[in-house]
Amino acid sequence: MPKGILTKPLVIYAIPTLLSAILYTPQYINKGMERSLFLFAYPVGGYVKMNQDFLYKMNKVLLLVGYVLMPVVIYKFYKTGEPAPLWGGWFEVGIFYSIFSLVALALFVKDRNYFYLVSFFIFVSFVFLSARRSSLLALGATLLIFFFLMRRHIPIRYITAISLLLLLVGGFSSYLLVKKDERFGTLYQIIIRQKPINDETLNKISSLRWKNLKAGVEVIKKDISQGNYLQLLIGHGVNPGYHLEPKSPIGGAYESVMFLSEFIQSGALGLIGILLLYVKYYTFVLRFPLDKENVLFAPFLLTLSILFVGAIFTGFWDALLPLYLIWFKMTEEHRT
Repeated sequence: MPKGILTKPLVIYAIPTLLSAILYTPQYINKGMERSLFLFAYPVGGYVKMNQDFLYKMNKVLLLVGYVLMPVVIYKFYKTGEPAPLWGGWFEVGIFYSIFSLVALALFVKDRNYFYLVSFFIFVSFVFLSARRSSLLALGATLLIFFFLMRRHIPIRYITAISLLLLLVGGFSSYLLVKKDERFGTLYQIIIRQKPINDETLNKISSLRWKNLKAGVEVIKKDISQGNYLQLLIGHGVNPGYHLEPKSPIGGAYESVMFLSEFIQSGALGLIGILLLYVKYYTFVLRFPLDKENVLFAPFLLTLSILFVGAIFTGFWDALLPLYLIWFKMTEEHRT
């Protein structure tokens, strides 16, 4: 078995994901293979030779990509009402520009060039433009981890100034979202007690995740009552919401809380794999000796955090997850 702290959790997750797809959703066997076997791109990162010159080039390429994609995102938003990079939509904008924000911040800490600080706030504004709460939560949590790791190496005046500016950007963006987005508007109305907390408002706030959560719980209750022990162990396969009862109100996944949707798809084994993956990853990250000399590792170290936190209310799988695992393996090799 290839070495790496994430290898065992990935194996524990991949086996039931693939097996349940073969047994219960063979029409989606290609997706089952993608979401299991592709995870083992992870060890490839161990063969990448890292040095400061390589890190500079990688970070600056990613910074450039962030700027190159901006006209595309704005154009698609203007034409269709939905911002998008070369593919995808709102979620991809949120994830990509969270990564680009980390890149810009790491370059600023390294060089103290204010162009990078301005770039950071521009990219953060695009995360707010995505209006994805999962992306906003993921970026916020990951920035807290970054500042925790760099607490002895960034002057307090920089942390204070960046935090105040982030609050300003966040406050202005929140005001616009409350005015323009029904989900944020409904949440604000609940906070000021103009609307009650009930199924209707919870479904508006959560984009039907509340309804999905209740449907998913019913699926699990039915498995337990009917003694579907193999399904409880390895799951129902990819896109179970299309064929189980009650069906998912939004498509193939019971997208609500990731731990429930992954339990239905990959069973108890898959869920154990994910929980172990999170524990192994964040234990490594919080002990990583990040400082000004190696701060350019930060985007490659913390991209998985953006994905993992954002996945809590969406889903574990992302098409670029294998790439992000390779990036993490690159930093893991540097640490060891």
